[in-house]
Amino acid sequence: MLTKTPPDLLDALRRFEPDATSTLIAARAVVLDVIGPCHESIFPIKKLVSVLYSTTEKRMKDNICLLVIYREHVNLMFPRGVELKDPKGLLEGSGKAMRHVKLRTPDDADKAGVRQLIAQAKKRKGLGKPAEPLRTVVTILKSKRAEPATPSWPRLF
Repeated sequence: MLTKTPPDLLDALRRFEPDATSTLIAARAVVLDVIGPCHESIFPIKKLVSVLYSTTEKRMKDNICLLVIYREHVNLMFPRGVELKDPKGLLEGSGKAMRHVKLRTPDDADKAGVRQLIAQAKKRKGLGKPAEPLRTVVTILKSKRAEPATPSWPRLF
């Protein structure tokens, strides 16, 4: 499944090194190729950008995986990674549920075992099904809510 990189995502990635950006774009292509039509949510956060993939608009509950870009690498994260079978030993992490695969180059996104992990995550029990089957990737940009305007002078009472 070939989908064009959304302008909102490209804009959010501008502050990162070209190598990390191209790694995220390659990983996104692999994720979408395995998952197919899904909900993609872009979260620009202070020093990183997170891209969540879910089966429904309930991003957290029905989360399949997410990509998080750092300065020099991208993590392909699985919220229930402890439940995945990992014969290639790609998963890292020691938390209660989350596991990740560290991707340092665009080629890492397509290394043996990555697609199988994504496919397993897509079949996870408890994932919701969309009311109507999706035909395309639904991408949204989630930005912080604007802070209420405050006067520049101090509040006296």
